[in-house]
Amino acid sequence: MRDNRASDPPPSATSQVTMLLGLAGYLSTLILMQDSDAGRTEAGVVAMLATAMPMLAHELLVLRTYRDAAAGLDRLQLHRINWPRILLKLTGLCGTLGALAAAYWLFPEYHRSFYAPFWEACRMVLPVFLLLAVPYFIAVDLWMRDPTDGYLHSGHLVLGRLSKVDWDVLRDHALGWLIKGFFLPLMFVYFSGNAAYLLKTPLSAALESFPAFVSYAGRLTVGIDLAFVSIGYVLTLRITNSHIRSCNPLFWAWAVTLAMYAPFFSVIGRKYLEYNDGLGWLDMLGGPGPAVVLWGSAIIAAKGLCAWANASFGIRFSNLTHRGIITNGPYRWTRHPSYLFKNISWWLLSVPFFTTEGLDQALRHSLLLLGINGIYFLRAKAEEQHLSEDPAYVSYALWIDQHGKLRCLGRMLPVLRYAPPSTAAAR
Repeated sequence: MRDNRASDPPPSATSQVTMLLGLAGYLSTLILMQDSDAGRTEAGVVAMLATAMPMLAHELLVLRTYRDAAAGLDRLQLHRINWPRILLKLTGLCGTLGALAAAYWLFPEYHRSFYAPFWEACRMVLPVFLLLAVPYFIAVDLWMRDPTDGYLHSGHLVLGRLSKVDWDVLRDHALGWLIKGFFLPLMFVYFSGNAAYLLKTPLSAALESFPAFVSYAGRLTVGIDLAFVSIGYVLTLRITNSHIRSCNPLFWAWAVTLAMYAPFFSVIGRKYLEYNDGLGWLDMLGGPGPAVVLWGSAIIAAKGLCAWANASFGIRFSNLTHRGIITNGPYRWTRHPSYLFKNISWWLLSVPFFTTEGLDQALRHSLLLLGINGIYFLRAKAEEQHLSEDPAYVSYALWIDQHGKLRCLGRMLPVLRYAPPSTAAAR
């Protein structure tokens, strides 16, 4: 019998079944709430819950991810309820949320009407979140091998017990909440707007023409992508082993990541790397015909594969963090399928090489889009450097170079190959 172990990647932090359950919940929401009177915020909250709950149930009841050693939980070391410690952790949680709220109040960016759906969602969900935090903190504290976590040290800081604060633990805690605090408002606003559009757009509108179908399919895949991405920033839970294990400590990693998101992209992307002159793929191809069908199908495929890659994280998606290594789905093909297919979709949609302004403008637009591609290349390298602190990622990345479906790309372009950390660097 042939040994298939060499052809199998290392185990993944979650399963494709988890992803499919979340997808079923999301699509069910779109079907059941079609043509409803639900507002944008309500649509976003309901769709997120419908996507998240089946995945949480599968993680807890079927995969039992709380048993993983990385979760830091041990059923054999049940503690007594330590009320002073739990109250201290809850104090740390309130202090963390208070600091985040103060930052939102301080910075003008968060006073824009753009963020109104997020504030409305917070008013709806925050009381329930704080109520559920109490039993969650009790349960986790009972089972933790080391109950001294970032919330505990945040509590010490809030109470002024500076001598008891572990500043390294507190820094990681603060970075994790900084990441969530920055990305969650953006992702929810985008997601709720997309969900409202899909709920109010009849499927018949997508069938009027093939370009209309491409547009609708694009919106749908983006909605799927944003559903899983938004959920990832909320469900950083130790009981599902989806907590933040570490944050990327590299300054340049933060720089190239934040450069692609508002408000920074309005300066970097719009002022320096604007590659689109308003013309797109339909302008290039003209009227209906086989070329439109083939090109449009390629766009749908690229956007769909990008969404599949992000959805494969289940409840674990997050920029700039390590929350477990994903090795299934499109991650069996290449290390960064989301970035790869996202960048391909931009070339297919914007066709920067097509313009009515001459060859020099076509070259300029193409070089500018290559600049965007270059930033994503740097993001990929920054993630690899961070995740390579985990031997599981090193094993996975080396496996991809040998067995990945798209390993030919690394053979054609050596710069795309994985460079494992050297022994000296590891020390």
